[in-house]
Amino acid sequence: MKILSWTFHFLFFHFYFLISFVVILEQRFQIHPMPKTKQFDENEVLMKAKELFSEKGYNGTSMDDLVQATGLSRSSIYDTFGDKHGLFLKSLNHYRNSQQGDMEKQCAKTDSPKKKIRSIFDYTIKNILSDKDRKGCLLINVSMELSAVDKEVAAVSLSNMEDMEQIFGSLVKEGQSKGEISKKFTPKALGRYLYSSLIGLRVTGMNRPDIDTLREIVKLALSILDVE
Repeated sequence: MKILSWTFHFLFFHFYFLISFVVILEQRFQIHPMPKTKQFDENEVLMKAKELFSEKGYNGTSMDDLVQATGLSRSSIYDTFGDKHGLFLKSLNHYRNSQQGDMEKQCAKTDSPKKKIRSIFDYTIKNILSDKDRKGCLLINVSMELSAVDKEVAAVSLSNMEDMEQIFGSLVKEGQSKGEISKKFTPKALGRYLYSSLIGLRVTGMNRPDIDTLREIVKLALSILDVE
């Protein structure tokens, strides 16, 4: 029994010494586990998620759908985006920023404020005609689907509306100062009107994606800017 007791104590203290030694090494050299690195392109994932949400809507999209569309595992989606709703909000904002960035590029092609406004509408027509499946604008779709029940989606939709109204309003103000745009209405009023017209164009395009019809709508909508 004494031999067994001595052996037990020897092994216990030997194990305790090893553990203490490892702890000292970690503290001395600040050993930390390697952080997880993303093995995917987040922008590409957000684009794929956006396409899926555009096609099926938020409520019609399941986690299995997202796993299949993005190529990510459930754990990767949860680790990176939190959950389905988190991925949805991030893809929505990514789409919003992408759209506004593309519009800015179109506007940069001319110095005329009035032509900049026209370029935004022309860009929208181009998007409508390239949307063969008639998915429409994700921001408009989810605004109608979720804004009444999802405060975060409503906030994104409102922020986008305010941004676009501000963009249009600033262009109108500049155009009025240059004599290109009528001063019959204030920049703020025209900014709201132009954004509403853009939304209407998008909705019409989902049901009637005819280039002549769309151009006719734009021509009439923008005639309010003409100096008499």
